[in-house]
Amino acid sequence: MARVIIQQASALFILLIGLLISGCANLQHEQTLKELKSQISELEKRQAKTNAGLEELNNKFLLFQEQADINKKEIKELKAMAVPVIPPDELKVVKLEAEEIKGETKKESLKKEEAKKTESLPSPEALYNEAQNLFMAGRLAEAAEQFAKFIAQHPKHSLADNAQYWIGEVYYSEKDYQKAAVEFKKVFDNYPNENKAPDALLKAGFSYLELNNKDKALEFLKMAVERYPSSEAAVKAKIKMQELKQ
Repeated sequence: MARVIIQQASALFILLIGLLISGCANLQHEQTLKELKSQISELEKRQAKTNAGLEELNNKFLLFQEQADINKKEIKELKAMAVPVIPPDELKVVKLEAEEIKGETKKESLKKEEAKKTESLPSPEALYNEAQNLFMAGRLAEAAEQFAKFIAQHPKHSLADNAQYWIGEVYYSEKDYQKAAVEFKKVFDNYPNENKAPDALLKAGFSYLELNNKDKALEFLKMAVERYPSSEAAVKAKIKMQELKQ
């Protein structure tokens, strides 16, 4: 009888030891899981910061590229203006009467006044350049106002679609993805044949992804691929669509 009791006690002791070992293993397992989750969370934060940094650098690169293109255009225009005008071989000099001279003087005076008024206003390129500089300086709200001012004053200018696109980028940088999507869509709506339309559709899709609206995101990404198949934006849209399907 005593032997049975001892055997039972031994069995209980072994079971207790087993439970203790199992409990310790579970605790260690839980601790390991917590550490792994913490490491993953930290990596995700670092990745988010890296992505934001890359986005900011990409935007600055694009703005510098735009400024270079604008400068090239202005240089070409100045060179064209500098071409000397060759007078005709037989230039006749006609004497003007006093009244005609007075009339011409008045016209010249009016032209000069109009020229002065025009010179006092900044050129479209100067206005756009100011908005670019504000964006690169991180003064995003002011940049959006300046780009909007540019569009209001020069709605048909070749840089109008760019200005509208950068308004969208302002809101995207501020993580106001709902407004960003709206502003990016305006590029496609108002300037479908201009160079920024494909990029705007792509970024509208990205904006809706940030809003966890997958259906709307796919709609805009698909539009970028279908409407502008040979664009760089279409390539990026295809890659993102493949990622979403997996």
